Amino acid sequence: MKGIHVDNGTLRHRYTNKCDTPIKHKIAIRSHARRKYPAPKEATHKVRGRSDLLELMCGADAVDPELLTVKTFYFFFYSAFGSLFPLMGVYFKQMGMNAGQCGLLIGTRPFVEFLSAPFWGSLADRWQKGRMLLLASLGAWVVFTLPLSWVQPAAVACVQPMANSSSYELVAPKYDEEWPATTRKFKGPTGAGREGSPLPVSDAKNYDPEKQSDWVTPLHSYIVYRTPDIQKTFFLLLLLVVIGEFFSAPAITLADSAVITLLGEDADRYGHQRMFGSLGWGLAMFFVGIALDHSTAFSSHPCGGPQRYEKNYTICFATFSVLMGAALMTASQVCFSFELLYSLLNVITLVSFMKPDVQLLHFLS
Repeated sequence: MKGIHVDNGTLRHRYTNKCDTPIKHKIAIRSHARRKYPAPKEATHKVRGRSDLLELMCGADAVDPELLTVKTFYFFFYSAFGSLFPLMGVYFKQMGMNAGQCGLLIGTRPFVEFLSAPFWGSLADRWQKGRMLLLASLGAWVVFTLPLSWVQPAAVACVQPMANSSSYELVAPKYDEEWPATTRKFKGPTGAGREGSPLPVSDAKNYDPEKQSDWVTPLHSYIVYRTPDIQKTFFLLLLLVVIGEFFSAPAITLADSAVITLLGEDADRYGHQRMFGSLGWGLAMFFVGIALDHSTAFSSHPCGGPQRYEKNYTICFATFSVLMGAALMTASQVCFSFELLYSLLNVITLVSFMKPDVQLLHFLS
């Protein structure tokens, strides 16, 4: 909202909301200040602090409060993506799904986003509730992504390598065997398969082709699943992906629209804001990948412990939730064009009730 201040017969604006001052107005003020004060000599152009360093690396708008909020949002949003979604294909494979099922679960997202983003964009323009839809879509990312870690097929058996032998057999799973989650030592069976060699179910000594023909085991795992259970899990995950993507699709579209509007005539500086998203993606993928490589501990494993290359993806889902939550809180401070228009309309309404001579002084000032 803008306040009205009368000084020496001249009507002036006083900004009381950070969303009331477009970026182009701030740039005009800075340009006026540069014309008023002479530029320093070339020899004095030195990096003197963190602000100067940021401007040197990321442009003159690096320390602008509003654009700093935008940069922070992009950093957290794409960091959340980089901490989980590049690894989803391997996660689905670990549950026993084939390449076609993994590809469909991953490839469905951009297709649903392509269809739903224009719908949400039109609603945001019609209702002028861009920020509310942005926050709701960011919340949908967390609400519909976390259940992907809870939906898993039930284990029907475990591959148990026999001691002092290269043979192995199928045994019943035991979920009650818990082991410390702070150790990286493998608590699973010893013998064949410990170093990650595949153990086909059909080669087990007690395998029954008539009753167990639909039993499968992932490439690097001791857990045995039933193919119908995997298919049920696949369709449930697909349903979560479609519904979740439908509600979360407008997030980045609305954010980009708000940033472009905020920049105004300086839309060419959009790249300076978006580059922080790429930075966040790369850093998150790097550090979460290292953490995932060491996350071989399970609080409750049906086969007593993982195989060498079996990983616990809980750390990825947890990191995603934290980073997306940070993006949601940052997005609550992003200004939308509707708010700028609303503030301008308020000023016009107030001016219309003033005397003609005061209005003239206002528009001439």
